[in-house]
Amino acid sequence: MPEVRLSGRAALAVIALGCGGLLAASAQERIHAGPGQEPIKPTVTKSAYDIPDLIKQLQVPDDVYRGRVLWVQRCALCHDGVGQPSYHTMGPWLDADIVRSLGDPAVRAIIAAGTARMPEFRYDLNARQVNDLFAFLETVTWKPTSAELAFRPGSGHGGE
Repeated sequence: MPEVRLSGRAALAVIALGCGGLLAASAQERIHAGPGQEPIKPTVTKSAYDIPDLIKQLQVPDDVYRGRVLWVQRCALCHDGVGQPSYHTMGPWLDADIVRSLGDPAVRAIIAAGTARMPEFRYDLNARQVNDLFAFLETVTWKPTSAELAFRPGSGHGGE
């Protein structure tokens, strides 16, 4: 399916027209602006997408996928601020850099034995599952910004 891009105020006019807006905007030679303004001539750019190539790019290796599923089920509540009202999590933020800096053996030991605040997973996760978690964590390369970390519920930022 081709991509259609409109520039400037024409894009706003199309949005304002709703679902049929694209047809209406492309069918008209000019879209009239407000009183005292020049009419807008929309610019339409079409691009064809290679859908199989886009789908292929979205696929991840099986171990990364399984690791992400385990992460969401077992780890994200305490270690992942995404979807939380604040990025302040019970456990530390985990990503590829943290795992590399601590080292695989240390992180594996923490997962197995737990800490004062983290439960042990030695009986809950087998070796393949832990490897899958590592495969997923190697793909986590972004960090929350200082503004995201500073956000607190109840601070008037909409997180109440």
